[in-house]
Amino acid sequence: MHIFNQGKYKSLHAQAAGELAAVRDVVLQDKDFRPTYHLAAPTGLLNDPNGLIFDGEHYHIFYQWFPYDAMHGMKHWKHYITRDFRTFHEGDMLIPDERFESHGCYSGGAILWQDNIVAFYTGNVRRASDNQRVPHQNMAIFDKSGKLLEKRCIISEPPAGYTEHVRDPKPFITPEGKIRFVVGAQRNDLTGTALLYEMDDLNSTPRLLSELAVEAFDNQNVFMWECPDLFQLGGKEVFVWSPQGKNREAYQYQNNFHAVYALGKLVGSSLQTDQIDELDYGFDFYAPQTIENSDRILVGWVGLPDLQYPTDRYKWHSMLTLPRKLSLQNGKIYQQPLVEMGERETLHLAGEQPIADLDTCYLQISVENRPLVLDFFRNSQGQTLRLRYDDGVLSLDRTATEQTEIMAKFGSVRQCKLARLDKLELFFDRSVVEIFVNDGEKVLTSRFFIAERENVLISENTVEIEIAKVRAITYK
Repeated sequence: MHIFNQGKYKSLHAQAAGELAAVRDVVLQDKDFRPTYHLAAPTGLLNDPNGLIFDGEHYHIFYQWFPYDAMHGMKHWKHYITRDFRTFHEGDMLIPDERFESHGCYSGGAILWQDNIVAFYTGNVRRASDNQRVPHQNMAIFDKSGKLLEKRCIISEPPAGYTEHVRDPKPFITPEGKIRFVVGAQRNDLTGTALLYEMDDLNSTPRLLSELAVEAFDNQNVFMWECPDLFQLGGKEVFVWSPQGKNREAYQYQNNFHAVYALGKLVGSSLQTDQIDELDYGFDFYAPQTIENSDRILVGWVGLPDLQYPTDRYKWHSMLTLPRKLSLQNGKIYQQPLVEMGERETLHLAGEQPIADLDTCYLQISVENRPLVLDFFRNSQGQTLRLRYDDGVLSLDRTATEQTEIMAKFGSVRQCKLARLDKLELFFDRSVVEIFVNDGEKVLTSRFFIAERENVLISENTVEIEIAKVRAITYK
């Protein structure tokens, strides 16, 4: 075992006595923004969900984690195990302590192989002579109880024709029993793509089959494809990935980086697409991954690369989305949250209404394609979060909330176009809202920051609302 400790490249093995407890004390000073039913790191920065798999009885959820501060330092894999997405206990983590992961355990996925969980991931390695990154593709084997059994490297350098940016392997098992994995990559001409590898078994050398082509996707200005995921849904092939570099537009690709799906038929190594769309239209969503061996449940990161949030001052950053069941309807992917709620009550709202525990509630709003203006929360600084629907456009406006400079740089309104709006479902959890439109036709996931808020809802229209308490998750 190697104990790495070079500035931000510091593993958990190098922690001083009481160091993480001191960071946790700072986290606990946050009285306004920590979520109750979203999975969040105890300290530090959380980003991509990784290694998501159902082992037949339990779901294993890993995520990227830098434990010491709200910054992108040395990546570990935090590991939680659950039957129901409500009660979680910890499994063994991936801690960078081998030469083939010397500067962090980057993202990847997992399969179930011979009754063990096999996680594929990228080892971030920087060459001592010139600090050049050399990506290593690795595997880690866990038993179903969550115990780490072994780690090893399977590819020690990028293939010819590609830069140092080859990462995030997501494996799957073919009908013929082969292991394949798709990995994000950057070509030498600095354009993004994905590569497809195949292995006969865990002990064979991975063979590069080809690039994965996505027909009809505009790859202009895209310099990297991250977090690829290839699977079947409703008799179609689906490719989910996070392309970096697309130009921002008024009604789509509005963030600095994006999460996209392509739906169609895979012919050889080319996906002939029927539909390409974003998975989320909110401010904060990236690097989604589906749970392998499940009925296609998706989890994403409530965050984006290169952003800072007001909670960074409390030494914690980001959370995971609610798990979302994917389905194919009307030639598109629909998403429905898997969450446990209490009894519902119905309100007929016009004007201003205090609502107890609004900031941890579920709300279902009947819109019936009528104009809508709703303001959520209020504090002494006049801060509020506005949701508006008019003329076929749904918009979420966080202008009147606390934002960091980099948040404001990418705009304070997110919009999506709809043929009609009949129903909204909102899940508030203190500093995050997930909005599901028309039973999951569209989704908007966003952070918002209103300190010392009053739980009040103000409507310019008369609306019927169903409200329910969402039960908090527990950690064993």
